[in-house]
Amino acid sequence: MNASQLMLDELIQFSDGWIDLHGRRLVLHSMHAFAQLRKDLLETVGAVESRRIFTRFGYFWGQADAAAMKRVFKWDSPLEWLKAGPRLHTLQGVARVETKSLKLDVMTGSIRMEVIWRDSGEAEEHLGVLGVSKEPVCWMLEGYASGYASFCTGQEVFFIERK
Repeated sequence: MNASQLMLDELIQFSDGWIDLHGRRLVLHSMHAFAQLRKDLLETVGAVESRRIFTRFGYFWGQADAAAMKRVFKWDSPLEWLKAGPRLHTLQGVARVETKSLKLDVMTGSIRMEVIWRDSGEAEEHLGVLGVSKEPVCWMLEGYASGYASFCTGQEVFFIERK
């Protein structure tokens, strides 16, 4: 399987009261609700703890998606399995992801990857509820990429949003 071949209608099955990703239940929700949650957390626990919570949420989400992709498909290579992470983010409506560079050393699990998240729902809702930020705000996206890549490589991988 090649990551570019992933299509939403082949991944997800819809039925009354249930959205299924090959045996894994999904829930469709509004990003605006997450923005309100972000605002409430920022006001109650502060920026550091809020970022930690959303990054961890994204990390576990990324790990779960990577595990599902490993279970469901036979990938052409470990690199294609890794590329499926950004593709899933695009299919899920999280952001349009452009992979600028990707280097994977399968022997060591070493990875270097640069992506651009365009039209991020997380950034859009942050802007709408909290306004312009001086710091990067795509905490769930950062966590997702870290969790997905960590699961794929068997190593701790951390993505850092620069701007």
